Amino acid sequence: QVRHRQSGQIMVLKMNKLTSNRANMLREVQLMNRLSHPNILRFMGVCVHQGQLHALTEYINGGNLEQLLDSPVPLSWSMRVKLALDIARGLRYLHSKGIFHRDLTSKNCLVRCEANGYTAVVGDFGLAEKIPTYSEGCEKEPLAVVGSPYWMAPEVLRGEIYNEKADVFAYGIILCETIARVPADPDYLPRTEDFGLDITTFRTMVGIDCPAAFLQLTFHCCSMEPTSRPSFLEITQCLEVVLQHQ
Repeated sequence: QVRHRQSGQIMVLKMNKLTSNRANMLREVQLMNRLSHPNILRFMGVCVHQGQLHALTEYINGGNLEQLLDSPVPLSWSMRVKLALDIARGLRYLHSKGIFHRDLTSKNCLVRCEANGYTAVVGDFGLAEKIPTYSEGCEKEPLAVVGSPYWMAPEVLRGEIYNEKADVFAYGIILCETIARVPADPDYLPRTEDFGLDITTFRTMVGIDCPAAFLQLTFHCCSMEPTSRPSFLEITQCLEVVLQHQ
């Protein structure tokens, strides 16, 4: 956390201490500089210190979603749906720019505390990548296996071809965390042996007051088959309807 001397504005300095990481930091900075959306962490600039590039981003005052869900703070269903919608809007925007996140987790979704509740903001674009377009007849080379294992889609964990629908699976795991207020760790969030969500066991962890459409959307996002998962456009449309009925 740093303060601008002239304006007094508080920002976050993302330190890059490894020389070998310089190219990655440059990539992340170039990407963030192209993004502008209320649910995407705002890039403020860069500073160079001792030949190393460091990124400056806006300061988000409420920690991350994982911390909020683990806290004793009461969260109504309308607030949980609203947070889910915030994240979906950020990802819808990111995907519309031809980019997918590849490391979407509840740790990388930051929470802004405001007088009327909370707003979620998606951050950490260090592993973001162009959405692959596999043309017919070309040999498909899978992208590297990257991300945080608890949120990784089955096809990523298996080293198979994957695309932006891997973000949707990770988002589905975040929805599970949000609905049941449990960590993504498989010791708490029930998973199947083939890296999917154990839907039957998870249902037993969900209160009867959970909006049915919210739960059903979660299961769709966690589909084993990537093509069965909804797009973030469809997700935002669904959640807008769910929120209206809360």
